[in-house]
Amino acid sequence: MNRRAIAAFTLVEMLVVLAIIASLVTLLLPSLATVRAKADSIKCAGNMCQIGAAVNLYVSDHAERTPIIEPWPSQPVYSATDGAQTMLQALGPYGVTAAALQCPSDLKGPNFYAKEGSSYQWFPGASNQNTHSITNFAPRMTNQSVTMTLSQLMLAFDYSGVHNGQYNVLYGDGHVAAGD
Repeated sequence: MNRRAIAAFTLVEMLVVLAIIASLVTLLLPSLATVRAKADSIKCAGNMCQIGAAVNLYVSDHAERTPIIEPWPSQPVYSATDGAQTMLQALGPYGVTAAALQCPSDLKGPNFYAKEGSSYQWFPGASNQNTHSITNFAPRMTNQSVTMTLSQLMLAFDYSGVHNGQYNVLYGDGHVAAGD
């Protein structure tokens, strides 16, 4: 009787293959975390671009002036008569949704969204600015004002440096850049 040889792996060979696979997974996990963090930062920047587009629509409907948005809704900076609103109240009619105000990195970390209603803080110096003649007080602690362009006017930024110690910053012309 002619027997055919059956090809099979031995237990030792299987354990070696599993050890190699486990080693590769261990090597790949840190880079996977880096990719996930970068994806969160990109989603955050996309959210901020949506906020920037809504601000531009708001400005066109309100005599070229930026909205007055409360930077710390849980601890208001403005008085009740200033007309300050939350970001969602001011920009909701222009397409900003609650989801667009949620930075994925913030939700995993400090979660300012739960406390403030947004993962992004409005820069107080951007409130009620005339976009054709933007002035800002500089240097700090003086009464000197400087004129700036929309690309220099900071509108909003992450409440905390949730992107590996960096912040995404939204500027008046709608561009988003990373900052320290």
